[in-house]
Amino acid sequence: MPTISRPPSVRLRIEGMTCGGCAANVERALQSVPGAAAARVNLITTVATVDLADPPASRADLIQAVQRAGYDADSARPDDVSPVAAERTQENQLREHRQALGQAIAIGLPILALHWLAPVIQSSDSGGWVWPVAMQAVLCLLLLASSAGAPILAGGFRALIHWSPNMDLLISLGVSAAFLSGVVGLLTGDRGATHFHAVAMILVFINIGRYIENRAKRNTTTALTALAKRLPATAERVTPDGLETVRIDNVQQGDHIRVAQDTVVPVDGRVVLGEGAIDESSVTGESMPRHKREGDTVPSGSLVREGVITIEATRVGTDSTMGRIIKAVEEAQMGKTRWQRIADRVAGVFVPVIMGLTVATLLGLHLIGGLDWSIAIDRAVAMLVIACPCAMGLATPAAIAVATGTAALQGILVRDASALEEAASADYMLLDKTGTLTTGHPAVVDVSLSTAATSTHTVEQILTLAASADLLSQHPLARAIVAEAKRQGLTLAEAESFKSVPGRGVSAQVEGVSVHVGSAALMSMNDIDVSPVEQAIKQHAASGQSVILVAARSVCIGLIVLSDTVKPEASRALASIRDLGLRLGMLSGDQAGTATVVARQLDIDDVHGEMIPQDKQQYIRDLQRAGRHVVFVGDGINDAPALAEADVGITFASATDVAIGAADITMLHSDLTRLTTAIQLARRSIRIIKQNLFWAFFYNIVAVPLAAMGRIPAGYAAAAMMVSSISVVLNSLRLRKTETHKNDLPIQEQPSAN
Repeated sequence: MPTISRPPSVRLRIEGMTCGGCAANVERALQSVPGAAAARVNLITTVATVDLADPPASRADLIQAVQRAGYDADSARPDDVSPVAAERTQENQLREHRQALGQAIAIGLPILALHWLAPVIQSSDSGGWVWPVAMQAVLCLLLLASSAGAPILAGGFRALIHWSPNMDLLISLGVSAAFLSGVVGLLTGDRGATHFHAVAMILVFINIGRYIENRAKRNTTTALTALAKRLPATAERVTPDGLETVRIDNVQQGDHIRVAQDTVVPVDGRVVLGEGAIDESSVTGESMPRHKREGDTVPSGSLVREGVITIEATRVGTDSTMGRIIKAVEEAQMGKTRWQRIADRVAGVFVPVIMGLTVATLLGLHLIGGLDWSIAIDRAVAMLVIACPCAMGLATPAAIAVATGTAALQGILVRDASALEEAASADYMLLDKTGTLTTGHPAVVDVSLSTAATSTHTVEQILTLAASADLLSQHPLARAIVAEAKRQGLTLAEAESFKSVPGRGVSAQVEGVSVHVGSAALMSMNDIDVSPVEQAIKQHAASGQSVILVAARSVCIGLIVLSDTVKPEASRALASIRDLGLRLGMLSGDQAGTATVVARQLDIDDVHGEMIPQDKQQYIRDLQRAGRHVVFVGDGINDAPALAEADVGITFASATDVAIGAADITMLHSDLTRLTTAIQLARRSIRIIKQNLFWAFFYNIVAVPLAAMGRIPAGYAAAAMMVSSISVVLNSLRLRKTETHKNDLPIQEQPSAN
C-alpha cells in the first residue's frame, strides 16, 4: 500500500463556504499565516489541509485567519473527517437545506401570489394597491429572517465586512437591493419600484438549487464512503473474561480480535489461533480465498469465508491496509489540477469584477440610458444573482471527487489529482518486464528426455525425481519444479540424503537412487556427461529460458525448462492500450535476449534490455525532451527512479515500498487490464472537467449581458444560476458509470462483527 511522505499537516473543518471563490479565500487566508507552507481546501468535503513549515503555525492562528476571512473553522478530529462521518455531516446539511427550502416555499409562494393577483384583489380606490404590496413587504421580512434567507444574508454581509467576496455576497446584495427598492417604492408611492416578488423568487430558486446541489454533491463522495463501510463498526476483542464488543477505533495494536465466519477483518493482523479461508479480493484482487493458519497475516477489509480466527492486531486505524487506501483517496481528492487552479484564480476575482460591472450598469442605465431607477435596479439585481460563480467553483472538485472515488472502487489509487491530468495526456507507455508483464516467478514450461535416457525413463519419472530431490531446497527454480510436480499430482519421495551446492543445484539420494538436479556445472562436478543435451541447452538459453538438468545413477536422463511466464492477460491488456493510441515500450534489466523473447510474445517493438535504473531514467528523459508524455509501469526497487521521472508512474500494491512511494498511481490488483481503465478514466475525467468549465464560463459570458439588457428578470436569473450549478455536478456524476471488474471493491456494505 502507498505510504506517501508528506510534511506535517493539520486539518480544519471549514464552515460557510458556498463557491469556488470561498475556497480560494480560505486558502489565501491560511497560506498568509507564518509557519503555513501550503494549504488545500476541498469545497466538496469542506475540509482544509495545511502543510506546516518550520517553525510550524499553531492551530489557533490558522483558525483565527479563517475567521478573519469571514468563515468559521474548527479543528478536525480523525472521526470528523472520516468518510462515514462526512456522510453524516452531509446528511445533516441536507436536512437543513430541506427545512430552508420548505420555509422558502411556504413564505415565498404567498408573496408571488399577492404580486400576480394584485390587479384582481386590490381596491380600485386611490392607493388601493398599497395593502397587497405592504403584505408582500411583511412576508419578505419573515422570509429574510427565516432559515431560507438569514444564513445567506449573514454570510454575505460577513464577506463584505471581511472583504472576501463570494456567492453569498452577490445574492445578499441582490436581495437587499430588491427589498430596499420595494420599501422605498412603498413609502414614496412609486408602485413600479416594488420588487418584493423578485426577493421571493430569488430565495425560492436559490434554496431549491442548494438542496438539489447538495443531494448531488453527496453522491460525489459515495465511493469513498463505500470504501469506509468495507470495515465493520465494531470488533470482538478477546479479554481474560471473554469477548467484549468494542468500537473499531478503540482497537489497539497488540489486541487479540476474534473474527467469525462471514465477517470482515477490522484491522491488519497476524493469526494467533484458528484457521480459515480468507477472501482478500477487495485488497489484493486474488479471486480465490487463501487458507490462513497461525502465523499468517490478514489485511483489514478481507472477508472470512470459512472458519473462525483470532488475530493479533498489528496495524490499526489509518495505518491499516483499508485505512491507507481511504487516506490515499482523500489525499487525491484534496489535490488540484491545472484547470482547477485556473478556475480558483478566476473565481477569486470574479465577484469584485461583477460588483463593479453591476454598479457601472446601474448608473449607466439611469444616467446615460435614461431608464427609470426601478428598471435599472431590477437589471442590476439580475446581474448580481445570475453571475454567482458557484458552477465555476464546483466544476473541477466535483469531477475529481467522483473520478478518484470511482477509481478506488475499481482498485486504482490515485495519489494526486494532477496524476489524472498527466495520465489523460499520456501518449507513450513504458513497462518493466519482470513482475510487471511477467508473473515474476519461474514456472516449468517443458520437461524432456535426453538421448542418453533409456526406454524405461518417462517425463513423469524425470519430474518426480527432480521434485523429490528439490523438496528441501529453497531456491526459486527448485520451488517451481516441486510446485509443477504437485500440480500434476505426482507422488514425491522424501530424500534419504540431501546436499545443496549454492549456485549450481542439489544432490540427493531418492529411494536408493543417486540424483543430481541443477546446472551443467553441477553435472561436471560429478563427472556426468552432458553432451546429449548440449544443443538443447543452447537453444533454450538463446530464448532466455532456464534449463535444469536431471541425472540419475550418473547419467543425464533429461532436462526441465523453466521460464518467467507472461501474465495471461498481458497481451489483451496491451492491445487495449494500443487502441487508446499509446505507443508501447519495454525497459528491462534482464538480458537483451530474454527481454526480446517476451517483447516478441507481446508484440512490443521498442524493447531495451540490460538497463540499469539510471538507464531507464535517462531513456524517459530523452522521450520527454522529444515532446512525449510518458507513463512508466514497474514494481521493483530498481524501477523507483523511472517511476519518479515519468509524467505518471504506475505500480502495484504487491510492489516494493520504494516503488509505491515513487509512483503516482497504485493498482490494488495485479491485473494489467486495469491500466486501460486508469487511462480511460483519466481521459474522461479531464474531458468532463473541461466541459464543466466551458459551460460555467459560457453561462456567465452569455447570461450577464442578457441580464443587463433586461432579457432575464431577477427571479429567473436565480433559476438560471441554480440550473448551471446543478448541471455541473450531474455532469460530474457521469464518471460513476464506468466499466467494472470482477474483483472490484464492492459498493455494498459487507457483513460486520456486530
